[in-house]
Amino acid sequence: MERALIAGHDFVLLGERGQGKTRLLRALTGLLDEWTPVIAGAELGEHPYRPITPESIRRAAQLRDDLPVAWKHRSERYTEKLATPDTSVADLVGDIDPIKVAEGRSLGDPETIAYGLIPRAHRGIVAVNELPDLAERIQVSMLNVMEERDIQVRGYTLRLPLDVLVVASANPEDYTNRGRIITPLKDRFGAEIRTHYPLELDAEVRVIVQEAHLSAQVPDYLMQVIARFARYLRESHSIDQRSGVSARFAIAAAETVAAAARHRGAVLGETDPVARVVDLGTVIDVLRASWSSSPVRRAANRPCSSICCAARPPTPRLECSAAWTSANW
Repeated sequence: MERALIAGHDFVLLGERGQGKTRLLRALTGLLDEWTPVIAGAELGEHPYRPITPESIRRAAQLRDDLPVAWKHRSERYTEKLATPDTSVADLVGDIDPIKVAEGRSLGDPETIAYGLIPRAHRGIVAVNELPDLAERIQVSMLNVMEERDIQVRGYTLRLPLDVLVVASANPEDYTNRGRIITPLKDRFGAEIRTHYPLELDAEVRVIVQEAHLSAQVPDYLMQVIARFARYLRESHSIDQRSGVSARFAIAAAETVAAAARHRGAVLGETDPVARVVDLGTVIDVLRASWSSSPVRRAANRPCSSICCAARPPTPRLECSAAWTSANW
């Protein structure tokens, strides 16, 4: 990804669910200048020295040194759109503004265009999550923006030297049947970057500790058990490996274990409850929610030891209380 950014390429992150693709894209704002000057009141956040829309060019020529300038924080230069089947061309690229037309302006007037998310991300980053969910005709509307950096709205072409980084995230095409990325759009991306789950156990534990909001203390060894269980599920034949086992499962499992300890503490009057091995049985509820149509759901209805065997067949069959101890893992 670093090489793609240095090269100035648009890119797409391809990986299974829960691999931090969206989080990684949002972190790109840290590479931008903290503050940047823009023309005050301009729709596209243009630089005072480089206006690109007809209105901003006219204002810059008339006002010259008196052109009002505002400062834009880097957090405002990141635009994110979750692709859904009902996303329209107007949402991403733009459309004719009927109100401006009703005011008496002609359809050929470029000032009648209401800009979409991509032009409004000028001098910034625009991220499209779940890109394959976009209808093919919507993906086609992005071709000119990504290659020529110009906009076509209802047959009217407005050439704008857009300075925008287009990034996207997607699941593997064999994981979802909702859509695909069309070949011409794939060709516009300079890089396709594959993501993955944490490679080491310690990294998995750090992700859980960082993201989980725990209502009670969970000892380190229980965190390791939860992390190991998530990793074993990813190797299980009972799980559709195309969809993967999201890191959200381990995070939700840790939060559920902490909630069980908090609940027990409230019932027994404990002032500072700490999660115990017995609380790990509550992870079954998270397991059922994560794979409602998976064979694991049927396994989750059996004793805890059976779930452990389903998650990793070579693991010996153990009693419920013993199966969850870190030593047996």
